[in-house]
Amino acid sequence: MGSSITIDSRASLNVDFVLSLFLLLVVVGGILGTVQIRLETVEKSDEAVQARLISEKVASAIEEVYAAGEGHEIRIEMPGNIEGSPYQVKVNQSGVRIDVGGWTGYSYSFSKKISDYAQNQNEVIMRPNTNYTLRNVKEGKRNIVVIF
Repeated sequence: MGSSITIDSRASLNVDFVLSLFLLLVVVGGILGTVQIRLETVEKSDEAVQARLISEKVASAIEEVYAAGEGHEIRIEMPGNIEGSPYQVKVNQSGVRIDVGGWTGYSYSFSKKISDYAQNQNEVIMRPNTNYTLRNVKEGKRNIVVIF
């Protein structure tokens, strides 16, 4: 029972170093996790902006073709993807809708008759990496915009 407790200053420093290193790793891991989430949000925002630009481009081309009168046409080239994600554009009488990566963009348009080459007047689907012609065509007393 005569043994006494001795203080080893080296062991005390090693335990302090290990605890400090552990706390540092926890803090750095938390910061890196937050940074990763923020970067993903920025990438998704870029996707949404690109989608909105495409929908605005299609909607303004429809407006221009319709306003210019019978026979006027514009060619539109759709990009292959948006920030690496596939997308789909749907055009109907009220506007242009684009779906990409869980986001939906919509550009409104004044009510006008829209049709595809097969005279489908409910909805026209525009696919990536495809060229389209928008043409103002007379149908009876009204003009329609045909997308083909």
